[in-house]
Amino acid sequence: MDRPRVLLLEDDKWLAESLFESLKKDFEVRIAHDPESIFGIMENWWPDVMLADVVLGTKNLFMLLNEMQSYDDTREVPIVILSSIAQQFEQQDVKKFAVKKILDKAEITPEILRESLFDVINNSQKAGTKDAKNGALK
Repeated sequence: MDRPRVLLLEDDKWLAESLFESLKKDFEVRIAHDPESIFGIMENWWPDVMLADVVLGTKNLFMLLNEMQSYDDTREVPIVILSSIAQQFEQQDVKKFAVKKILDKAEITPEILRESLFDVINNSQKAGTKDAKNGALK
């Protein structure tokens, strides 16, 4: 059975590697360190969920999410925010961007992170959103 696919967007390379090590047993994980590389990855590899920080160097996640919303296929990718400023966001404020969960970096454990990702993936597949088998961007 194929493992679910997680696209991790994190500009802190140490944290990205730490998250990768924590998730690789249960998920197939690809790392992007900047928003510009997301679309290149998705040309050949479709994630079941994107796990993303909000602050990405000089950019922020919402610039990317606005762009993703402009395409029919990428607007369907479920998003999980993992940020140290998570408390600044309300779920209803980010729902339009396909954000399914908001997690705080300061409070997260590997177990809670895995459970949250599985929960989002399972709920998204039940809702009929695009899955990894549907292919990559055209």
